[in-house]
Amino acid sequence: MHLADRMQLGADYSARAYRGKADHPAMADVLASYREHHGDPEYPTVEQLDVGYAHLQDCDPATDIAILEHDGAVVGYSRVSWEDLGTGVRDCVVFAPTLPDHLSRPLFDPIVGAQEAHMRSWADAADVARYRAYASHPGQDEEPTGEAAWLEQLGYTPTEWEASLVRPNLDDIPERSLPEGVEVRPVTGDQIRPILAAHFEAFRGEWDFHEPTEEDYAEAIEDPDRDETLWKVAWAGDTVVGQVKPFINRAENDQRGYLRGYTEYISTHHDWRNRGIAGTLLAMSLRELRDRGMTEAALGADTNNAGGSFHLYQRLGFELQSLGAVYTKPAP
Repeated sequence: MHLADRMQLGADYSARAYRGKADHPAMADVLASYREHHGDPEYPTVEQLDVGYAHLQDCDPATDIAILEHDGAVVGYSRVSWEDLGTGVRDCVVFAPTLPDHLSRPLFDPIVGAQEAHMRSWADAADVARYRAYASHPGQDEEPTGEAAWLEQLGYTPTEWEASLVRPNLDDIPERSLPEGVEVRPVTGDQIRPILAAHFEAFRGEWDFHEPTEEDYAEAIEDPDRDETLWKVAWAGDTVVGQVKPFINRAENDQRGYLRGYTEYISTHHDWRNRGIAGTLLAMSLRELRDRGMTEAALGADTNNAGGSFHLYQRLGFELQSLGAVYTKPAP
């Protein structure tokens, strides 16, 4: 059964099948507005969607994606997928970005209900399964609003917390140094896959870790914003011990009217943590972005990170912009 056929929406709303790349311009517009509404201005491009949807995993575009329309215009979309985590849990992922003017409880509830119903067979095929969603949130000690409140009323519980941070300028970047025997080298083409492999491995043991697949590698390599001349990768001999892989989203800067670079994909080898590597590479990345003409930087962080990365970023001048929660609910 197609996901769209499960959706019993209100008057003037309808769901239809996904039409591939032809839908990507409207989907990118929806996602951009949805993110900005929730305090995340990261701007998705059609090229990014082309790559991401070419490498979907555990999601069949022919049945698992629905386009939401109001009076014939695209106002949202719904995509479901499942992910087997290293913990042995299968997460069935609820995802339905919607234009802000159409965010409402009467529309939200049937969309989530349809997604859950569509994924029930996936949950039944696993030993342990849960539904997983994400929503912006005012903070752990604050009353949830909007989609966060609606999810809680549907039985979801916040289990992880994430933050978007911005460094509003690239002045006064601190001087930091790498440990003895560790150096940063220019990235060559033959090193890209080993660098990606080291990044994936660094997150083994984290709540959302899964074994990397060829699709994971392909999506990262084909990322239209990938620019390895910006990357700061630390080596000890032949071992990657830390990395920050900055990028510049030119389309976002043009659209939002600023000069921002992202210092993302930050990781440190398990055996080299708490030795100042991540902080040093991040400071180097900020200088690189400044030298490329950027005037601010941004990144996302897991506020529960056991290594204290969230506080490191704050010490390096990043300021909290918005918060969000990962919500989960046991599958029946």
